[in-house]
Amino acid sequence: MKTLWTDGSIYTMDSENSMTEAVLTEGGKIIRTGEKEKLLPMADIVISLEGSAMYPGLVDSHIHLIGHGEKLSYLDLSGFTSIEDIVTEVRKKVVPGQWYVTEGWNDNNLIESRPITRADLDGVIQESPIVLKRICRHVLVANSKAMEIAGITEETTSPVGGMIGRDDNGRLNGLFYDKAQNLITSHIPPVTSDYLADVIRLSIQDLLSKGLTGVHTEDMSYYGPYNVPLKAYHDAVEENFKVHLLRHHLVFEQMQGEVPSEFIEFGAMKIFVDGSLGGRTALLSTDYFDATGTQGVAVHPEEKLEQLVKIAREYQENIAVHVIGDKATELILDVIEKYPPPHPKKDRLIHVNVLRKDLIERMRKLPLVLDIQPIFVPSDFPWVRERLGSERMEWAYAWKTLIAAGLECSGGSDSPIENADPFLAMDAAVNNVWNPAQSLSLYEALCLYTIGSAKAIGKGLSRGKIESGYDADFTIVNEPLTVSNLAKVSVCKTVVAGNIVYERK
Repeated sequence: MKTLWTDGSIYTMDSENSMTEAVLTEGGKIIRTGEKEKLLPMADIVISLEGSAMYPGLVDSHIHLIGHGEKLSYLDLSGFTSIEDIVTEVRKKVVPGQWYVTEGWNDNNLIESRPITRADLDGVIQESPIVLKRICRHVLVANSKAMEIAGITEETTSPVGGMIGRDDNGRLNGLFYDKAQNLITSHIPPVTSDYLADVIRLSIQDLLSKGLTGVHTEDMSYYGPYNVPLKAYHDAVEENFKVHLLRHHLVFEQMQGEVPSEFIEFGAMKIFVDGSLGGRTALLSTDYFDATGTQGVAVHPEEKLEQLVKIAREYQENIAVHVIGDKATELILDVIEKYPPPHPKKDRLIHVNVLRKDLIERMRKLPLVLDIQPIFVPSDFPWVRERLGSERMEWAYAWKTLIAAGLECSGGSDSPIENADPFLAMDAAVNNVWNPAQSLSLYEALCLYTIGSAKAIGKGLSRGKIESGYDADFTIVNEPLTVSNLAKVSVCKTVVAGNIVYERK
């Protein structure tokens, strides 16, 4: 059955302001675009856009899909402004004797201007193990009961790639940074595939309502053996959403035999090089401006990084690498230059918040896609200026500079760390009040979530545009996007593989 989409503003993304009058689809693909009068005789079904605006399907190139779904159903700590209120609300949720885990606290937004500690939790919650993850997911706080179950004592040493927090007297404060978190989380009872499938369904329905037709996510090493979350994806993902699964380096080789489908794909090896700016674990080349003697955490020794990249190359695969600090980017560029990805694949650097001019010049010479998160700007400013210092800011959150340098970029939210609404992210990109010189044009912002996300996974010739031969994935909004209406626009319909999978009531 051939379906004609018409009677609205249809933006193809072939170039800035490129439009077409009608789109003919069949079997999940766009088979023709052009004038309504010429395409109408070929159509079996006509869907009127009724004056709304249609764009290629928006894709979030960096999200934690399961985490996003869990955030919809648990106590979200990101909106709290005091430790007292957090502890009060957590106490209401705790079931005696059972683990309680939630996330989202942000010490930059707390009136106490400090992280939560185990003393805060122990004062009111002693009978149950409690774990509260920081908004960045690179730091958690555990109460004494959780630490007792995990066997953490004053003599426990920090693992490679992580740090166990201590107070000014050198005693445990309940904070665990990066790989040290595993000392606690490895003792949390595992979840089931059925539970995860329900969470995935909830997550997808919410993302569809936001106009997203697909995501790139990495959930394969956090919920027990990889086959547990993978089974949940197979059970939950129907023909209504496209999921591209990055494969964490811990399960990358185990997953080599898995067969992709049209709606569940397998991607690059995911590697973490450093942590977060909020937790001061992002790896910088010099000290943090507000913490002398602190330069962050290297998750892996340099020889381990090289070993992981070599494994990916043995399987003719690319890598997707978490790098926030400039030193982290420097370390991975050293390895990529030595072991470049197999043609035509491109490696992906995720976040790249803090860079240097020399790093940008090196990146221009490599087959790379930079996976950026414009929504970080309103979230991280103004406190990040104090953390980095003024000298670093020229090359920090420098989205416009990266695009102007000719580097390919895709756009993601990093939800549940940030809001998953792609229109809010594009608004942050084009209306950058904290650094106007780095504001993107509307077309550049749209490219992040369309052409950019497609190129990031080697799908630049089949996704990201409204063009013959491309996937029939569309995001339909109530009016054409402008720099002034991004934060107010409404999603009317979300279309995946030619089918309407979400429609606003």
